[in-house]
Amino acid sequence: MRVRIAVLADIHGNLPAFEAVLADIRRHAPDQVIVAGDVINRGPQSQECLQAVRATGWPVVFGNHEELVLKLAGGKLPEWWESDWWLPTRRVVESLTGEELDYLRALPWHHVVRVPGLPAIRIVHGSPRALNDGLGFWMTDEELLDAIGGAEEPIVIGAHTHRPFDRQLNGHWALNPGAVGAPFNGNPAAQYLLLTGEDGAWQPEFRAVPYDRAPVYDAWERTGYLNASMVAQVFKYEVETATFHLMSYVDFCEARGLAENALESFSRYRAATQDVVPGRSLKFKPDH
Repeated sequence: MRVRIAVLADIHGNLPAFEAVLADIRRHAPDQVIVAGDVINRGPQSQECLQAVRATGWPVVFGNHEELVLKLAGGKLPEWWESDWWLPTRRVVESLTGEELDYLRALPWHHVVRVPGLPAIRIVHGSPRALNDGLGFWMTDEELLDAIGGAEEPIVIGAHTHRPFDRQLNGHWALNPGAVGAPFNGNPAAQYLLLTGEDGAWQPEFRAVPYDRAPVYDAWERTGYLNASMVAQVFKYEVETATFHLMSYVDFCEARGLAENALESFSRYRAATQDVVPGRSLKFKPDH
């Protein structure tokens, strides 16, 4: 018997990217589809993405951005809460209804796929240890075994890092589907994982679905706060370049004594990074 499952994660409020993956999934018609967390935040269309995912009826796993939004909605407000820097996250918290927040609270932290004759699969957002403990190529064998070795299932699929990953080690197999809405591997296409189970084994296919990103940029413009919140500019730039910029932008500003939430600072950062190879980790030292 042949079985196919799809695993996607890190939609992050990017509705056009999710719609592209949804269309691709419908063409391949897998038997199961699981969403491994972070449906919301970062992008400009969190509520729309949450509603679209719920409409599919697919199982959804709790992610660290769901956790963040729920903490903020519950009144656990840090000092930065009123800062325009974090305006996009405030808008996500304010936009979700009580019923939608209750839905997020009820999400499980893992989902297990069991198919007769095939190895069982544990799907989490980060790793079996923690929501923000992502699986990636930078991990040593020892670090990877520490992260996934405690799982009962031989296969662990974790997301969070926004980069596809595939490594087998000592009877364990770690996979990462990459990100739908904000890939960090240099490929701007919406990414997910398709697994085909047959003859006692799973075969992975890392899908990368090109889509028109203009509508998500337009959605950012419609929010009206791109010029008020530089973190919104950073999130938009990450979609443009398929590269993680948030912490490198903060480092860039700190190294030069620049105000992080200033349009001029971000303009200087864009100019400094325009020739950087997409997907590469960026580090900045003091500029003197």
